[in-house]
Amino acid sequence: MDSPEPNWSISCDTTHFEYDICYLNRPIVVDPTIATLSAVDPTNSTPLSVIKIRPYPRKGQPEAMERTKELTLTAAPLNTSCAVTHNTPALVFSAGGFTGNVFHDFNEGWVPLFITVEEYFNDRDVILGIVNCSDWWLKKYAQLLPRFSLHPIINLDKETKTHCFPSAIVGLKIHGVMTVDPTLQRGPNPNTMLDFRRLLARAYNPSHAIHASHILPTFSLDTRPKLAFLNRSDSRRLLNEGEIRQAAEQVGFDVAVFEVKRETPMDELFRLIDSSHAMVGVHGAGLTHELFLRPGAVLVQIVPINCGWLADMCYGKLAIRLGLEYIGYEVRMEESTLQRDEFAMREHLNPHDPASSLMGNLTNWYRYMEQDIKLDVARFKRYLERAYKKATIFMEKQSLYSQI
Repeated sequence: MDSPEPNWSISCDTTHFEYDICYLNRPIVVDPTIATLSAVDPTNSTPLSVIKIRPYPRKGQPEAMERTKELTLTAAPLNTSCAVTHNTPALVFSAGGFTGNVFHDFNEGWVPLFITVEEYFNDRDVILGIVNCSDWWLKKYAQLLPRFSLHPIINLDKETKTHCFPSAIVGLKIHGVMTVDPTLQRGPNPNTMLDFRRLLARAYNPSHAIHASHILPTFSLDTRPKLAFLNRSDSRRLLNEGEIRQAAEQVGFDVAVFEVKRETPMDELFRLIDSSHAMVGVHGAGLTHELFLRPGAVLVQIVPINCGWLADMCYGKLAIRLGLEYIGYEVRMEESTLQRDEFAMREHLNPHDPASSLMGNLTNWYRYMEQDIKLDVARFKRYLERAYKKATIFMEKQSLYSQI
């Protein structure tokens, strides 16, 4: 492990904006009942300080940290013995914070876990110790977890026995928003988001599917390009979804409309989106599933008023990293319910910083995040025509590759 002070039993790197990571370089005792990890230094060279860490890579946001369990790291001995002894190191992290929103599940969860495991445990010989470990999360991602470790996980929220490990890392590394940055990795074969996408494909391969019946819609068997149409029923609703679907079909797409719920099986989502040649949806967490599109497919993001910077940061740049053809559709004021909002109209007409007006005030956040949209069908149809041409090229390439 790349510890800042490898001769100390505990050393931490706290220099990063989004995360802290600590290295316990000697045999450790984990007492989950008091959320404490002890790594005694027989040489007495380690300072006997007590370190507090919330192992979730969003330390710049207090709201996320409040939802993340605090762990105590100490070089002092615990008044306990090992109930369970392991010969494998541990990686301890939190599935708390903003977990529950699928964007954050991946941005602060699965992508940082991929980065950290690939850097320190690429043979997967590591035991994952997880705090804030909800039953729904374990169920939802049951097919994905085994891709990161050869061993069963330890749910530290429910565990009462002490566990001993030869060493441990506490915390996860993050490279940025939905990013696996090869320039921040050691070794001759650094990873990218495409490597993460390949891991997802192995986890959710349709041949490994655990759901016998299709919960989401399926495409027809004809030869038209397939369009996965992501619908929303809570906020940022598409008020004329039926008209837009019809326009997509007129352009030439075979369209499957779907909606993402917490209980929607991930392998079902992968089956639908991986088989698509294009995907369209309004900006929101559901677009995280662009991760399931094959490189070369098309993503059309409908960008609500004042959300352009956020849409680009979360999903537009990710599309490029995944090798997708990206098309952004900027909603006009007359297409948004905000046209009836005096403040939003004034902001729209006057020069302003959209990020500060959105992030600096919760009222503004809800104002823009809760707008609904009624698209100009004729205008949006032109974007669909562009997407159709790109999707057709992608489909033809895939057909050629299958014949090789």
